[in-house]
Amino acid sequence: MSNFFSRYILLVSFCALAVSGAFSQAVSFTTLSQSTNFSTWHADFNSDGREDFITFSQSCAGFEIVLSTGNGIYNSPVCYKASSSVFAVGDFNSDGNADLIVGDGSNTFYEYLGSRSGALHRQSSFVAATNVFSLATADVNHDGKIDLLFAGSDNKLHVWFGNGNGGFAAGPQTAMTPLVNGSSISVGDFDGDGKVDVLNSSFFFTSSYQVFYGDGTGHFQATPSFDDNVGYATYDLNGDGRMDLVGIPFDFSTNGTRYYQSVKVLYGNANRTFTTRQIALANCNDWGSPPAVADFNGDGVNDIVVIEASDCNGTAPDTVNVLLGNPDGTYQAEQAIHRGTSSQLLDGPIVLRADRNSKPDFVLFDVSGTLNEPGFLFQNTTIGGFPSCSPPNHYTGITLCAPTSTVAASSPVKFSVGAANQTPGRKVEVWIDGKKMIQQLKHAFSYYSFLNASYSLAAGKHNVTVFSAGWDNLVEKFSFPLTVGSSTCAFPSTAGVNVCSPLNNATVGPNVLAWASGTVTGTAARMEVWVDGAKKATAPGRTLKTTLSLGSGTHKFTYFIVNTAGQKWQQTVFATVP
Repeated sequence: MSNFFSRYILLVSFCALAVSGAFSQAVSFTTLSQSTNFSTWHADFNSDGREDFITFSQSCAGFEIVLSTGNGIYNSPVCYKASSSVFAVGDFNSDGNADLIVGDGSNTFYEYLGSRSGALHRQSSFVAATNVFSLATADVNHDGKIDLLFAGSDNKLHVWFGNGNGGFAAGPQTAMTPLVNGSSISVGDFDGDGKVDVLNSSFFFTSSYQVFYGDGTGHFQATPSFDDNVGYATYDLNGDGRMDLVGIPFDFSTNGTRYYQSVKVLYGNANRTFTTRQIALANCNDWGSPPAVADFNGDGVNDIVVIEASDCNGTAPDTVNVLLGNPDGTYQAEQAIHRGTSSQLLDGPIVLRADRNSKPDFVLFDVSGTLNEPGFLFQNTTIGGFPSCSPPNHYTGITLCAPTSTVAASSPVKFSVGAANQTPGRKVEVWIDGKKMIQQLKHAFSYYSFLNASYSLAAGKHNVTVFSAGWDNLVEKFSFPLTVGSSTCAFPSTAGVNVCSPLNNATVGPNVLAWASGTVTGTAARMEVWVDGAKKATAPGRTLKTTLSLGSGTHKFTYFIVNTAGQKWQQTVFATVP
């Protein structure tokens, strides 16, 4: 692959034209032509809220990590000298940072542990009983630890259970049907039962696929393989909580190449079958590059980005088009957002988060010439009803934008959540008093998922837990007490401090409500709030309530209550201002 020593970025804006129709809306993107040649493998390695890339590199005799340094800006690559052909990302040692497994087609693969800065260090090597052809990660046995899956030359699907400390233990093996042109595995949940499933695929001239349904313990049931001259990618196109296959038909043979004028979808069903659908295109597809799926206009319905050729003979230039989805499951006519040059052959697209918001972006690869051709980043600038709460600027975690206080004066209560997961984002749920009350499958893309909803709650005290999960149901969670129908911050039953705002680990605006009450032995003299080691406010008696103006960053709030004898009690919480 190419070297990426330049940080030069050429900025060109492309705005799509509106398409007439009942649900018409224009989408727009800022297109950045990059010196970086993007890749399929991406994750937020440096915890800045923007996804980074892993690429092959012939010149450095290994692989390279290309880190984001700003919205749409990427640093010079960092070379790691290790033979590589396949990668898998996960937090293998449970420190909150993205780690990397690297394989080179042999029976040995390597573990690189990540850090908050994005730097990797080689930790361990592992030897399998077979040559490793493809890798994936998921929590296959629901123990909260990321596991490793791989397909090998022995035609078996292997599971290695992660121990959460960077190590693995060999687990079950499932026989695989040998596929033409090798194997590439990906994870999903095709029947919607909450257990990890696996797709084994091969797409190069002749395509074949095999689905393995998981039982939640690491064992899988293999289904018969099937041939289909379609380059599929895995997305939940219709937002029903079951993973689908979305692809471009393409036939290559010695008798000539056939191009098709459609997107083909296999919708996953609960009974472990698939329902086939063809979505018509205005022009023919190019050479089988799978589409990308996300809600690009913020209306809660998934859309499709597809590359189309100028005619049905595969003639350049390729055009990048968006098909906006309608609530009834139909799609609007294409909106052209980018046209390549007369000689460009484009590949991709891949959905990701390139900037610190809740809008899905995507990248394309230029594969028309040498491997040194640049990539293209499409940053979403569409005005729409996107989620209001952005995910955390970390590899994983939950941002709670609402509520930010443990007291809600009235009902309904607004919940606003953005989350980052280890596996592709699937859903966010709100559980109240031990029962699931809200679930949202919309707006999820790449490793991120979102929720915006209001829920009516009876007056009184409630226990709330927010869950976010990827397609393996490996969850992130955030729990807090919530009192509805009150305008006071309750006093603790024993000596101490009750912090009502900000809620610990919440994300808040720049004007932060600081609110707490306390109980002492003897007579209360005053309450104080200190932020990042500096006293910000004092109030007489047992309650403090004030608004503080704070800059961006994570802040430490320490509340004190002091009695007339000088005794102190305290409580500390953390909150982040974006």
